[in-house]
Amino acid sequence: MLEKFGIGIDIITISRFQKKKIESNKKFYEKIFNQSEIEYCLNNKNSYQSFATKFAIKESVIKCLNHPINFLDIFTDHENKKPTVKLLTNPSYRFLVSVSHEKSHAVAVVICEFI
Repeated sequence: MLEKFGIGIDIITISRFQKKKIESNKKFYEKIFNQSEIEYCLNNKNSYQSFATKFAIKESVIKCLNHPINFLDIFTDHENKKPTVKLLTNPSYRFLVSVSHEKSHAVAVVICEFI
């Protein structure tokens, strides 16, 4: 049975991505992020902070759905400078996303509603 609402939270150390330079770990990044997400992060001043934040969003979505889903089925974007989430495999969900980061950590909270 599907729950009507879910919530997920994730925190990650940004250095986990800083240690995995994209130039030598492209396959790793391509298993987690689609091409437009990678380009978005690489165009930011602090790319690895952006990667960590998007990863925290995706982990939060997985926790909030409480059923198996592939990282690449979760699409993160921005609308009016706010993070957004879409499921590429199931558009029957609506998401609220909040993120924050500081020098060493990124955190995301996601609330989902099955519509």
